[in-house]
Amino acid sequence: MKDLGKNLGRTLAVALLVGAGSVISAVSALPDYLQAAETASAADKRQEHIQEVAGSDPVTVRQHEVVLKDHQGRELYTGKYLELAAKNGAGHDVRRALARWNDAERTRWAGDEKMLSDAVHFTEENGLPMYAPYYMGHVIADWGRVDAEVLSFCTRTESYTGGAHPNHAYQSWTLDLRTGEPIALRDIVASRRDFLTAVAAAFRAQYPGREDETFRRTIDAQLESIYPYLDWDKSTVWTMLSEGGIRVYFSAYELAPYAAGDFILTLTPEANPGLFKVR
Repeated sequence: MKDLGKNLGRTLAVALLVGAGSVISAVSALPDYLQAAETASAADKRQEHIQEVAGSDPVTVRQHEVVLKDHQGRELYTGKYLELAAKNGAGHDVRRALARWNDAERTRWAGDEKMLSDAVHFTEENGLPMYAPYYMGHVIADWGRVDAEVLSFCTRTESYTGGAHPNHAYQSWTLDLRTGEPIALRDIVASRRDFLTAVAAAFRAQYPGREDETFRRTIDAQLESIYPYLDWDKSTVWTMLSEGGIRVYFSAYELAPYAAGDFILTLTPEANPGLFKVR
């Protein structure tokens, strides 16, 4: 009974990866799952390829593509993660900053791949159907300002490990190439209040008639709920634009339900006098 309880707890925990609806199937298949796990692990074959996919003046972008196949050659999961390499002439501070970013990216991917592996094994152990390979991909979604002083870009992570639909999220990075240090949003906008006012105005101008789709039914109330007074800019996904201003990215579920999609807003100095600090 002790071993059964331990195995049941593990099965229920992993079930969260593929949806609560799988729990009943997981429990009913429990007596056979350990033997199935050993068989699947022995047969799986992992491959990884690297290719250069994009670049800017200061950096080269390499895409790592990972695939896990079973003994019949069927893809079980695929994944992508990024590597940034400094081009010739880049200073020590820039190379050090890129090395930090790559370390964080590899750590993030290690966690993602474990989640993929756990989801595949759970599916196989319990005889659940896999209609398509599971995946997690991390790619460049948008380049912002790229010149001798600033490197700014946005990435998008897409994932699917079972359930009703895939998920995705944005992340961004803006680096001062003169110092090798990240640029914080609070370094370039005047205040939290000015920023929220500008975002609300941009939402109404760029997505007219859609304010009622937000969780709070008004964009002002929705923004207040997701931006705390302390460290309000820490979780904001944004890029600096070469022509001035910034672009702000909101993934599904941040402002509105999944069906509403993403909201990407552009804030310019011309439309928002007084918003940006002089740099």
